[in-house]
Amino acid sequence: MAVRLDRGDLIAGLRELVARVEREGLTGVSIEIIGGAALRLAYIERATTVDIDARLAPKEQLAPIIRGIAAERAWPENWLNSDAEQFIPRWGRDVHWRMLWSSDGVTINVASPEALLAMKLHAVQHRGNRDIGDVAKLMTIVGIDSVDSAEDLYSEFYPGDEFTPRTYERVERVFAVGLPERELPPPPPFVRDGQH
Repeated sequence: MAVRLDRGDLIAGLRELVARVEREGLTGVSIEIIGGAALRLAYIERATTVDIDARLAPKEQLAPIIRGIAAERAWPENWLNSDAEQFIPRWGRDVHWRMLWSSDGVTINVASPEALLAMKLHAVQHRGNRDIGDVAKLMTIVGIDSVDSAEDLYSEFYPGDEFTPRTYERVERVFAVGLPERELPPPPPFVRDGQH
């Protein structure tokens, strides 16, 4: 059975990573979080996730730190990984990032809710309904009120990639059921010296 990480685990793992990066004197470390972990850290209540998907730099220097934290916590070695980095939109609208942490050595950001919605719609387009609950919550946050406006946003991030009829139907079903109420965002995950 896969280890499930809750919000407290995500925060503890990232705090430990920051501490080790700073102890080792590394600089220029960047962690840009996407996927379920980004949602859980910054935007919505979400029970657990199996990992943190992110764009990591420098990967080579972070790898032993990530493995060390995994070993100490009995987590999988890929608890923080760049496997989903390929899904970050590159050719359309810029992905805006929201800063969660910044110090001399490391910056941690999460993708904007608009970019996360586009990526989740991309997942629905290519993997089926697995991410449809997150899509519904993100459409509420972003203010999407129709399938056409969801497709417009998707096309801004992934130009030339239109919804398939099946994806259109899946998103249409979300509106037929009704969007969820907007949730209060979770508290800031990192607070230091009055920083929010």
